[in-house]
Amino acid sequence: MEAKHGHCPNCSAPLDIPMGETEVVCDFCESRLKFVPATEELEVVRTREEMKYRERVAVRQAVLEKQLRQEETARWRETAARVAIAAAPAVGGAVARAAFRTALGRAAGGGCGCLTILAAGAAVLVLLVLRALGG
Repeated sequence: MEAKHGHCPNCSAPLDIPMGETEVVCDFCESRLKFVPATEELEVVRTREEMKYRERVAVRQAVLEKQLRQEETARWRETAARVAIAAAPAVGGAVARAAFRTALGRAAGGGCGCLTILAAGAAVLVLLVLRALGG
């Protein structure tokens, strides 16, 4: 198989470019190179450092997104726990305990935690409205 011989423009390592190929990877610096037949020169498409940098940025972004989701969940649970504590006198102990467990993420309700908190909040609002109208 015939091949053209050249040198990597990034590290000057010798390269064999198979006939008909337009992109090759340098075995030494792992840069992606493009062979331009018109000028018979190699152009650097991406260096290894650029590829590693992009990987690091993608990983860092994924870590930050996960951290943001965890912080938002913690903030929601804290708010839900406050609502459950505030609702305890109005809705009764059992409902308040269930709402508080749900807010902490320890509920056994199988994913209906939001509904418990909303129901407790609605019950508190109803009781407050009834007290305001009655007294």
